[in-house]
Amino acid sequence: MIGRLRRYKIVCGIDLSEYSDIVLEHALDQAARHQSPELHFLTVCEKKKLSTEDCKQALWERVYPELEAFNQHGVEWRARLHVRRGRPEDQIAALAADIRADLIVVGNFGLHNPRNTDKNVPNRVLRNAVCPTLVVGMPEVLDTKQCPICVSLRENTEGDRWFCDKHSSSRRDDHATTPMTVWTGGQFAIERAA
Repeated sequence: MIGRLRRYKIVCGIDLSEYSDIVLEHALDQAARHQSPELHFLTVCEKKKLSTEDCKQALWERVYPELEAFNQHGVEWRARLHVRRGRPEDQIAALAADIRADLIVVGNFGLHNPRNTDKNVPNRVLRNAVCPTLVVGMPEVLDTKQCPICVSLRENTEGDRWFCDKHSSSRRDDHATTPMTVWTGGQFAIERAA
């Protein structure tokens, strides 16, 4: 145990839906940020008609292609598949506690319960989590009617101006910005107002 590198441990809850690939992608992205990640992919069999072996096979089929692709980039990583029975939020939190996880990654797609309530699994996982938790979602298309001149001005001035003349007077009191902070040569470069 002495001198052994502690691996960064990630628990990734997979519900075997078509959205699992997005959750897997985020878990692998987090793993790629660490030298020696240890990934634990968990699916919880809630349906009594699926056997543990069926769940294990379905998890393997979902995860294996992604791990093969990840293997081309990472070398010092490990992965383990877990199948448990029970409530997903309890099993995800329990596995994270069992392995002393550094991160939990779960999905939040709102297919069965679109409201952000205590009844959805990610909120219950967050309540039970023993470590930081990344909840991966599929945000709805942003339906904002922004002034195209404001958008262009913001882009062209790199955020120094946010609103066109027409909209700046109405936003003067409810939107304030600081000058852009740039990291240069190991020091913050902050413009000071004259």
